[in-house]
Order: sequence, then structure tokens, then C-alpha cells
Amino acid sequence: MRILSISGQNIASLAQPFTVDFSAEPLAGAGLFAITGETGAGKSSILDAMCLALYGDAPRLAGGSATDEVPDPSGDTIKARDSRAILRRGAAHGWAEVRFTARDGQDYIARWQARRARDKIDGRLQNVSRSLTRTVDGQALATQLSAVNDKVVELTGFSYEEFRRTVLLAQGDFDAFLRADTNDRAGLLEKVTGTGLYRDVSIRIYERHDAARQAHEALIQQRAGYRLLSDVDRAKMEAEQAILTEAHQHGIVTGKALQTELDLHTRHAAALRQLALAEAGEAEAIADHTAAASERAQLARIDRAAPLRAPWQALQASETRLDAANMALARSQMLATEATGKAITAKQQADQAEADLADHEAEFKAFGPIWDQAASLDQQILSAAEEATDAESHATRAAQQTKALHEALTTLQAEETNHRTTLTEAETALASLSADATLADGWAQIRNQIAEHNGAREAQAEAEAEAAKHTEKLVGLARELAELNTQVDRDQKAEADLARQSVELATGISAVEAAHPACRMGDLAALSSALADMIRAGADHANASTDLANTQENAKAATTLIATAQSDAARAAAELVRAEAQVAALTAPLERADLAASEAAQQMRLRLETGAPCPVCGATDHPTRADAALADLAASLRNDLATARMASDSARKQQAEALRQQDRATAQAKQADTDTARAGARIKEALNFWQEARLRACNTPDCPALPESPQDASALPALAAEVARFQQAETDAQGELARLRQKLTLLTGQRESLRNALVGQGTTREALTAARATAQNAENLARRDAKAAEAQATRLATALTPILTAVDEAGAIEDATLADRLTTRVARVEGLRTTRDQARAALTALAPSIATATSQAEGAVAQAATAKAQAETRTAAFLGLQAKRADLLGGEATATHRTRHNEARKAALASVDLARKALTTAQTEATAATTRVETALAEQFQSEQAHDGATTDLEKALSASDLTSATLDDLFAVPPDAIDALRGKLRALDDALTSARATLISRRQDHAAALADGLPEDPPETLTEKLAELEGLATARSQRMGAIAAEFQHDAQTRASLAGLEAKIATARTELDVWAAVNLAAGSRNGDRFTRIAQSITLDVLVGHANHHLADLNPRYRLRRAADLALQVEDRDMGDEPRATRSLSGGERFLVSLALALALSRMGGKGGLASTLFIDEGFGSLDATSLDLAIDALETLQSQGRQVGVISHIEAMKDRITTRINVRKQGGGKSVIEISGLT
Repeated sequence: MRILSISGQNIASLAQPFTVDFSAEPLAGAGLFAITGETGAGKSSILDAMCLALYGDAPRLAGGSATDEVPDPSGDTIKARDSRAILRRGAAHGWAEVRFTARDGQDYIARWQARRARDKIDGRLQNVSRSLTRTVDGQALATQLSAVNDKVVELTGFSYEEFRRTVLLAQGDFDAFLRADTNDRAGLLEKVTGTGLYRDVSIRIYERHDAARQAHEALIQQRAGYRLLSDVDRAKMEAEQAILTEAHQHGIVTGKALQTELDLHTRHAAALRQLALAEAGEAEAIADHTAAASERAQLARIDRAAPLRAPWQALQASETRLDAANMALARSQMLATEATGKAITAKQQADQAEADLADHEAEFKAFGPIWDQAASLDQQILSAAEEATDAESHATRAAQQTKALHEALTTLQAEETNHRTTLTEAETALASLSADATLADGWAQIRNQIAEHNGAREAQAEAEAEAAKHTEKLVGLARELAELNTQVDRDQKAEADLARQSVELATGISAVEAAHPACRMGDLAALSSALADMIRAGADHANASTDLANTQENAKAATTLIATAQSDAARAAAELVRAEAQVAALTAPLERADLAASEAAQQMRLRLETGAPCPVCGATDHPTRADAALADLAASLRNDLATARMASDSARKQQAEALRQQDRATAQAKQADTDTARAGARIKEALNFWQEARLRACNTPDCPALPESPQDASALPALAAEVARFQQAETDAQGELARLRQKLTLLTGQRESLRNALVGQGTTREALTAARATAQNAENLARRDAKAAEAQATRLATALTPILTAVDEAGAIEDATLADRLTTRVARVEGLRTTRDQARAALTALAPSIATATSQAEGAVAQAATAKAQAETRTAAFLGLQAKRADLLGGEATATHRTRHNEARKAALASVDLARKALTTAQTEATAATTRVETALAEQFQSEQAHDGATTDLEKALSASDLTSATLDDLFAVPPDAIDALRGKLRALDDALTSARATLISRRQDHAAALADGLPEDPPETLTEKLAELEGLATARSQRMGAIAAEFQHDAQTRASLAGLEAKIATARTELDVWAAVNLAAGSRNGDRFTRIAQSITLDVLVGHANHHLADLNPRYRLRRAADLALQVEDRDMGDEPRATRSLSGGERFLVSLALALALSRMGGKGGLASTLFIDEGFGSLDATSLDLAIDALETLQSQGRQVGVISHIEAMKDRITTRINVRKQGGGKSVIEISGLT
């Protein structure tokens, strides 16, 4: 490809639009041109514009971290590698454009553009826009960022990195390449040639080999874990499984029978326990009910007092109102007195404030002219003070600057002397260490080879030790296998003996079971239970018959009592009627007599006059004027009425007692009827129970002759005892059977343990066999690794022998301290070189600084003297104005003085306003206080009247009850919530008593039902032990049956899984061998192996191309590759003597690195060749002759159709390269481009 033109605007310092046209004169005809300008003018910005247009990236963006951020004028931050960071500061938009000829011969234009929002210099940066256009027809080929990049790569044949290596020649990288050690040189070679791909390939090869090895080892381990059952073992396990299944079924039947008997015990114990709890609950409920008698009486008093609550509350409210009225009257009288006094005081304060205001107004007017004069002087003094202060500050700064400049100059001169001394010492020391310098040039590679040699020896020792360990392990595994086989033989014989004993026990158990079948025990238990039920039913029948006779006698007695009570009640009722009639007849006359004898009637009778009409009845005859006769009549009637009432009360009591006797007799009769019905029901129930039990007994196989009626139950106990003897005999037989079965179970468990041991031994044997195979494989691998490590150590020792001989270390390759000794020698050389280079750089940097510091120090002395004189003049003027101002206002500031008096005047005016408002407020409050006193007196009078009325009402209400006012206070003090709680508590106690009695009745019924069910002969503990024993045996059998089933299933799965495994192992072994060979050739964990191979080949090609150019640039030298990636030069003037590249001078090294850069330009870009090249800096290190040679060599590239641009700030380039692109600074960070040359 060929670059035809580069254009742009606002690219870094290139603010104005520019165009560099390589297809127009003078650049078109120039094979070599220079890009010149001062440092920082913007020479490299032209190359940045070219890269931006083609690839959207630029060389200057490559440095720094990808996460670094830089501020933007918009206020945002952008990434340091963002291409928009090249946009010039203060510019709203910028663009770059390149016109080029592609490999297809067509011309294209690539454009990059960035802009800010709304075209404002502080607008937010917008997304970059790019385009690629064909010149001949103007067709846009791509406008998307990635699409433009892909199309440019397709047309040019260069990716961005390849473009940088082949068009922007990395001469600086190759200069570093020549000076670097082996490891650093490998990194630089990878950077400039793009061989990093081979590192990824090497790592992938290593990872693929490791995966294949792990897969093969996993299959080997999988095969070692398989084990199978033999036919003999399978047959034995199937027979054992059948025996265990039969025993398991028998155990289930026996367990159900035992559980039924245990449930009867549990039910009886629970019923007895619940009955005891119910009896205790009833007793507790009765005690709680009795203990609450006092609380019940208290609640009755509260209920009686309820109608009196309203008058009591009215009295309480009237007392509260009267107390409040008295307090309000006293408070209002006190406030009225205070308000009157405050009104008088406020009038006096208001008069004083008016007088003070008049005085302040007169004083303020008198100070007016004086304040004007003082303000003028204050302004003059302020200006003079500022001028004097500025002058003094300037003089001080000038003196300080003069002193600082002299000190800085002295420091720089001392630093220059120190650096010159350091440089001389370093150069002298380096001259005496030439042999060590040669060692230092290739030290990184030598150090790595020594480390690799030591590592190989260590790996050899480790591999040999590993092989010995595996050999020892193999011997131990063989011994363990022999011991295991012996143990297997012993266990197999013991298992056969246990099998024979189990068969004999099974035969004995079958004989006992035939003589004493299991069903007989159940039949005898059923017969025993039925006989026991018949005995209980006979007893219940007899008891119920006795109870029936007793209840019938009670019913007759209750009937007699009812008749007697009814007769007594009728007689008392007749007497009550007569007494009530007499009371009614005497009540009305007594009331009239009492009214006539009252005090009011007596007063009226005293006012009666003979012949005058009565004011009540209007009669003129007044027969009852005698008060004594009326009193005697009333007393006689009252005595008769009391006698009649006593007779009425006596008759009522007799009637109530007779009715109670009648109720009790009726209840007794009802209870007798109920007891009779219950006794009949019990007789019927006992008879039914008898018949049911007898039927059950008759259904048993060995049932004896039984009585037909419960009245004949006397023979049953003897029959029950006989059945019990039969049960004991069966129990003994079943015990013997259980003992035999337990022994069989024990033998079965022992046999199972032996079988499990045999299975485990088989597993152990397979594991030991697999471990032996694994150990054998590991031993072979370890011995192979030991041989490989030994060969590598020998190869490295052979390669290092010449190098170590040159530094007097021949034969020390096996010395562990060799690397440390050589490191010390190399470190000394490197330190001296670093010190020398630093001293040279420091001297170069100090020269302009010293010259500048000298000039600045001389100018600072004169400036300091002038500043000091000006400060003295300004200070004298300021002091004169201050003396004149001190005579006015006592020297006080005008504003302060005026403000103080004005504030005093305003304060006086505010005081007047406040005093007037206070006077008005005080007078208003005094009037209001007087009104409140009158209101309080009226309220007090009304409260006293209300209190008197409430007291009278409460006394009347109390007179009709047995309560007092103090009692009401106590009763009404109880909160309503407490009353409700007390009422609820008493109700809960009643409910609890009722519930406890009902519960007791229910529990007695439950207990009677449990007793009716009967109890087994064996106690619960015996039944529980038998169940636990059965469950233990069942668990053991279940576990063994599960183990047998699992063993069968595992064997079937193993046989299915083993099919095809050997084929997988063979396939995995083949794949592992292939990848092992590939990994040995090119694979490594960090990718170095294949990378070094590729880099070695690339370096050979690069050196070949570089020597072609070096023959023109400097025929004296020729590059050659030494061990690994090391480079040396052959000095043809010295008989082709090899020399280290570090021994070249600066100019010689530049020419060699230039040759390498030109060689690289021929190796990039998918077979493409760039027609336009750019070389950045480096020519300043050449003398005149070398510079001519370099320029001539570069001009010869024109014959190959290539154009070379040299970027340099060296003035000497202008004389040798006539065609130039000059970048000139304009100030303000701007530069312009000027093109000059022969046309």
C-alpha cells in the first residue's frame, strides 16, 4: 500500500486544517523526506492523524493502563486510551483523513471525526464517526467502526499492530532490543514481530496433554474399583435370603399378638391415672369454690350499691366544683392586685422613655458635620495603607526571591560537581571489568540455563527418589496380598462350619414347632380371657341384682315421704291465706291512724275551730281533736298488725319447708327410679357379657363344659386354673423355641459377619491389585522422568562450559553457589552502567538549568533594591494621614462612631414604642382582672348551692339502705374492670366445679370399661422386653436382607458397567501418547517452549534481512544470532571477531537498529509491502559520515518504489534532506505545517 495524503484539523497541537500530499510536489518526487520541528511542536501528531483515519487508534494512546482516566472540558472523564483524547483542548470538533492506494490498485479515503455536543467547546464528547470511501466513484464502503477497521485490513493487508511495525518503524524498540538481556529481548521480539500467538498454542498443547493424561488415569482408577460375585457366593446368599424371609414373617405374627396384650395394660394404666386426676381436680374445684365466699359477699354489696352511684357521683362533682370556685376566686383577686400595680409602673416607664428619646435626637444632629470630615480622612488613610502594604510585600518577596535564586544556583553547581565525579569513577571501574561486562550482556540467558540445570538435577533426584519409594511400596503390596489370601482361606472354612450348625438348629426348631404349634398359645390365651370375662360377668350380675333390690326399697320410702310432704304443704298454705287476709285488713286503718297522729296533722288540728269547715275535708264537725286518743288507737292497730305478720311469716316458712321436703322426696323417688333402671341395665349388660364370653370360650378347640347361667359361675375359677396350667406348659415350650431361634440368629449373624469380612477382603484384594498396578506404572514413569532430567542437565552443562571457562568458573556448574557469585559480579557491572548513564543524563539536564539560574539571580538583585525604596516612600505618606485623623472623634472610626450614636437613638425610639405598648397592655389587663373577680364570686355562690342540694339527695338515698357514705366511697373505688374480673372469676369457679364433676363421672366410666376388658397374665415389662427382642431380631434380619439385595444389585450394575471399559482405556492411551509427543516437542505450562522456537526462526529471518540493509548502512558490521535469542555483531575490520551489541557506540547501535527496523518492514502484513515508511528520531547520535551513509541507504529504497519519512528535530538534517515537512510552533499550544523542497 502507499500513503497518498494525510489531512486533519484540531489533532493535538495541529489546530488549523492541514494537508500533507505525497502525490504532489515536492513530496511526490522525493524518495526521502524529513519531518522536522522543535520538541513538542507536533511532529508525531501527523502520524497520529494517519493512524486515527485508518484504524481509529494512535501510537500515543498505547502507553498507560487501560483503566486510567483523564478529565475532559465537559466535566466528564474519559479513558486515557480513548481516541477522542487527541482532540485539541478548546476545539468543538476535529477530524483526520488519509488517502491511500490499496493492494488492488484503487485509491480510497479513510476518515475519522470527533465532535462535541451543540458544537460548543465545553459540550459533552459525542461518539466517533468513521467512514471509508472509494475515490473513483465516491461510494461509501463502510461507516461503522468495526466495519471500517475490517475493510481497511482487507484492502491494505495490515492490521493495526502490523501497520505500526511495518510503516511506523519501531527503531526505538530495536535499540532497546539490542541492549536487553535474553528474557527482555524475548518480550521485545514478541512485541515487534507479533509472535505471541505461538505462546497461546504452546499453552493449549500443554493443557490438552494434561487433560488426556487425567482422563486416562481416571479410567485406570475406574477399572481398579470393580469387583464381581462368584456363582458359589451367589447361591449361598440366595439360600440365606430365603431363611431370613421365613423368619421375618413369623416374627411379624408374634409381634402383633404381643402388642395387643401390651395395649390392654396401657389402656388400664391410663384409665386409672385419669381417674385419680379427675378426683383430685374435683377436690381442688370444691376448695376453690369455698375459698371464694368472701369475694362473693363483696360482689353482692357492690351490686346493692349500684343504684346509689348517681347521687354519690353528683356529690363528688359538687365538691370538686366548689373547691375549684374557691381557688379561682383567690387567684383572680391576687391577679387583679398585681395588674393594677403593673399599670402604674408602666405609666412611669413610658414618661421616662419619652424624655430619653428627645436627648438622643439632639446629640445625633450635633455630630453630623464632624462625621463628614472624619469620613474623608478615613478614605485617604485606607488607600495609603494599601499602597504601603503592597510596596512592603513586593520588597519582601523580591528579597526572598533573590536569596532563593542564589541558593538554587549554589545547589545546582554543587550537584554538577558531584555528577562529574560519579561519572569519572564509574567509567574507570567499567574499564577494569571488561570480562564481567561480557558476562553481563548475556547474563539473563546464562542465569536461566544455570537455573534450568539445577532444576534438572533436582528433578532427577526427585524422580529417582520417587521410583525408589514406588519400588518399596510394590514389595509391601505383595506382602499384604499374601497375608490377605491366607486370611480368606481361614474365614471360608469358618463360614462353612457355621452353615452346618445352622442347618442342625433349623431341624430342631421345626420339631419343637410341630409339637407345640404357635396357634395353641393363642387358643389357650383366648380361652383364659373368655373364662376371666365370664367370672367378671357373674360377679357383675350378682352385684347388680343386689343393687336392684335396694333401689326398689328406696322407691317405696320416697313415695311415703312425698304424700306426707304434700299434706303438710296444703295445711301451711291455708294458714298463710288466713294470715295474709288479716294483714291486709289491718294495714289501711293503721296507715290512716299514723297520718292522723303525725306532726303535720297535729298542727292542722290545732288550727281547727269549732263550727268552722275543715280545710282538708270541709266538715264542720271535728271529732278527732284529741291527740292522746289518736295515739292509743294507732298503737293498738300496730300491735295487731305485727301479730298478723308473724303468723303470716310462720305459715310461709312451714309451707316452704313442706315444699322442700316434697322436692327432696320427689328427687329421691326419681333417683330410686334411675338406680332401678341402671341396676336392670347392669343385669342385662352382665348377662350379655356372660353370653358373649361363653360363646368365645366355646369356640376354642380345648373348651371344657361350661355353666349356662351366671348364677352357676362358682365352677369357673377351677376351670380357669386348669387352663392356666396348660398356658404355662405352652409358654415353656415357646421359651425353648425362642432360645433355639435366638441361637440360630446368633449363628446367622456370625455367618453374616464372616461373609461381610470375605466381601471386604475381596474388595481389599482388588484394591491392592489396582494399587500394585498403579505403583508399577508410577515407578516406570518416575524412572523415565529421571532419565529425561539427566539428559537435560548434561545438555545444559555442555552449553555452559565455554561461558563459565571465560569467567574462570570452569567445572563449577555443579556448585550451588555459582549463580550467586555470578549474580554479584553482574550486579556490580549493571550498577556501574546505571550510575554512568544516570550521571551523563543528569549533567546534560543541569547545563541549561545552571545558565538560567545565573541570569535570574543577577536580575533579582536590582529588582529588590527598587522595591525597597518604593516601600519606604509609601509608608511615610500613610503615617502623616494617621496623625491628622487622630484629632477627630478621639481617633475612633467614623462608621463605628456614627453607628454607635445612631443605634442609641434607635434604641431610645424603640424603648418609647415598647413603653407605650406595655402601658396599654397593663391597663387592659387590670380591667380584665377586675371583671374576672366578679365572675369568680358568682361561680362560688352557685357552687355552694349545688353542694348543699347534692348532700341532701345522697342522705335521702342512704336512709333506705344498709350502706353508709364511707362504705360507698370504698365500694365505688373498685374499678369497673376489677368488678368484671371478680364476676368472671366467680363464674369461672362455678363452671370449673361443674366441669370437674362431669369429668369425674366420665373417668369413672372409662375406668370401669378398662376393667371390663380384662388384663393379660404377663406384666407390661415382660411384654415390652419380648417386643424389643423381636424388633432387634427383625432389624438385624432386615439389615442383612437389605445388604444381600444391595450386593446383588451392585453385582448386576458392575457387570453392566464393565462392558466396553477396556476399549475406552485403549482409546485414551492412544490419545495420550499422541499428545505426549506433541507436548514434548512444543508444549509448556507458560508457553515459552514453542514461543522460543518460533522466535528463533523469526529472528534468523529478521537478521538475514537486517544484514542486507546493514551492508549499505555500515559495512563494517554483520549481525549474527548466538545461543537462544542472543545477538552479536561480527566486526569485519577485526577478522570477523564477534562482539556484544552493548560494545557498539551510540551511532553504530542506531544504524544496526535501523537495519533491523527496515528488515521488519519487509516481514509484515500478510504478504503485503508498504510503499511509505516513517522512522522516528535517533539520527542525532550519528556523526557526519554515518549520517551520510544512513541517508544514502534510505534513498536507495526509492529504487524499490518506497518512500521514507524521517522524523527528527536535528538541524543538521536540513542540509542533507532537502524535502521537509516543517512543524512550527505559533504560541498558545498551536502549530502549523509548512512543506518545503525542490520542485
